[in-house]
Amino acid sequence: MRGQQLLTPSPSSKLQVDRELAELSVQINQMWPSLPEPLPLAWTETPLISIDRSGVPWIIGPAEHDPLRTASGRTVIPYKQRAQLKRVAKLGVPFQRLAIAHELDPEGPVRELLPALRTQPQTCSNELARALVGEVPAHPGVTRAVMVLDAAVSGATSAVGINAVVSVLDPIIFGVIAPALAPPRHGYLCLWYPLVAWRW
Repeated sequence: MRGQQLLTPSPSSKLQVDRELAELSVQINQMWPSLPEPLPLAWTETPLISIDRSGVPWIIGPAEHDPLRTASGRTVIPYKQRAQLKRVAKLGVPFQRLAIAHELDPEGPVRELLPALRTQPQTCSNELARALVGEVPAHPGVTRAVMVLDAAVSGATSAVGINAVVSVLDPIIFGVIAPALAPPRHGYLCLWYPLVAWRW
């Protein structure tokens, strides 16, 4: 899954993974071997902006704080990924929370924050998260139609290329499990399972 290695914590934070978390990972893997390898990351109750080891900026936070939620409170997810999430839900894995990570355009609004982010991640408000991620994308069917039309006419009638229409990069949805199956607590390490990802 693209992006999984990008959000992998540094070796120093891996050293902080305690025995309980490691044992939980083994138990989950034995019961649900089809799940991908989890990432040991600290839970955050607010959107968090950070730079991964390859220099790509990301914003990650609880699904209910997703900056791309519509006015009705729904998260825009393509059909294929919704179907994948339904299959995972049927497995009965005890995920306590869902989180969403968005790759940010380093040339976009986050550019001004990059110097500070190189020293440490920063929490941000929901309003700033929305500004950094951008607009709610068009329905995937509309996006595909624009791409087909753009390709069919070789851009001759399109003054704006598809890259300008589709501003969102890689979203990743994670299922999160805390040690002792207690609710995830802010700042405490949990197991983050990458469930689905896509590129708009």
